[in-house]
Amino acid sequence: MIDIERMLRDATADRWDSQPFERVLLKEAFHPSSLRWYRDRFHVTNEGFDPKQPDQEFLYHWGYLLRQGRRFTPTRAAIMLFGSPLAVHQLIPKPTLDVQFLGYATNETMPETRWIDRLVCEDNIIQAWVQLVSKYKFFMPKPFRDIDPVTLGRRDDPPGFRVFREAAVNLLIHQDYGDHTRKAVIKFFRDGIQFWNPGDVFGDDTHLWEPGEKEVRNHAIAMGMRRIAMCEQAGTGMRMIREEWQKLGHPAPTYKNDRAWKAFELFIPGLDKEVDMASDLMKAMFGSTSSAGTRLETEDVLSLSQVCPKSVPSEIVEKMLYAAESPADLQTLMQKGGHTNRTRFRNAVLKPLIEADLIASTIPDKSRSSKQRYRLTEKGRQVLAGIKGVSK
Repeated sequence: MIDIERMLRDATADRWDSQPFERVLLKEAFHPSSLRWYRDRFHVTNEGFDPKQPDQEFLYHWGYLLRQGRRFTPTRAAIMLFGSPLAVHQLIPKPTLDVQFLGYATNETMPETRWIDRLVCEDNIIQAWVQLVSKYKFFMPKPFRDIDPVTLGRRDDPPGFRVFREAAVNLLIHQDYGDHTRKAVIKFFRDGIQFWNPGDVFGDDTHLWEPGEKEVRNHAIAMGMRRIAMCEQAGTGMRMIREEWQKLGHPAPTYKNDRAWKAFELFIPGLDKEVDMASDLMKAMFGSTSSAGTRLETEDVLSLSQVCPKSVPSEIVEKMLYAAESPADLQTLMQKGGHTNRTRFRNAVLKPLIEADLIASTIPDKSRSSKQRYRLTEKGRQVLAGIKGVSK
């Protein structure tokens, strides 16, 4: 019966993610911060759209809300991208993503301790991405300290890291979410990264390495992520993965498109080579330090007491650092700090933190821009890393 359901989902012209979802009320359907995160990224990437447009109009314009008379109904794509925990759990009774950091190679016997760390995401795709960012940064504190917290890309965009990002996003947008018996898994082995998805590739899989448009399972989800430049343009991602990884001196990635089992697996080999981010990842994950919680190097961590502005209480500084881990607008920072007066907040909190080089604006030459956001500086990231290290 399950196999028949998978076959019917793949055969229908009406894709799973384009269908309406009516199991929760519209007012309970969305996760506000996920939608704000997406829209912030969207308006930075796409000029000419009104950032003040009401969310309902924005979602309807891009096909994430369906209209029936005066009633609006979200699509499944809308729930998977921006849905509330309630809506996501009503839609899929399984994790969105399971990430496992394993301490052995693919050709080694599984040890008694299967993984050294694990992340199971049960929220929407945006939240799964944010959680993956946080976990990846924990393992990569030094080589990726200048990381963009939104795109999970380094400022200099190293090819190896770009490869991982593309593979991870592909996993999130192309899996068969209608398959409620299996989940997508990323496994970090000592010798490579395995990306496993429920749902095989549509069409002729022999052309995956070639340029050109490919038929996709979740068109609305894929387009949503492409609009904010979170993945390569259609038909170029797999080719980029192979070419960039080989340029670094690694063996070519391999894939297995299992039509009988309705599954797809991508394996990126050669993490044990001393090249680019691959060797950095190995050292961070499997170095001589035995505890993952102590992998941050002291030279990359600053204590709050060392840098906290005297005029700002340390508990407020800590809240601001957490709030700015992903670029945040002024209103978000004010809410986190318990302020309602913009001028007072700017003078008493924001200005001292900027002067202390803990937080910086994303558009320095336009301080009043509606697109203005505030992010952590390198120094701010080091302080927050120290805070997290203490709290663990």
